[in-house]
Amino acid sequence: MDLIQQIINQARNILACPVCSTHYDANQIRFRGFIDSTYIFQAICNKSHEPVAVTYLASLKKMDQPISAYFHTLSGEKITDELADEAEDMIERFDSDISVLWKS
Repeated sequence: MDLIQQIINQARNILACPVCSTHYDANQIRFRGFIDSTYIFQAICNKSHEPVAVTYLASLKKMDQPISAYFHTLSGEKITDELADEAEDMIERFDSDISVLWKS
């Protein structure tokens, strides 16, 4: 079994649709590419609701913190105008060079 298939099999156990909470089948998880040592996958669920795309990143590098420190669980709820306004305000208040966020 190649590395991509191993990652997909592991992702099936971890990922669930944020709308219906169903775990994805292997054929619903697609390899989309890679950047450095990070592989990018996308999972799409279309079980009786609008398709939702979930992006899954698998890295071969050791992380400084547990994965939960980098990602937050999706609620599956629609984004309200209030949440969009809060995000816009947060982005507007950001007063640093965004490139520092990607430096290790």
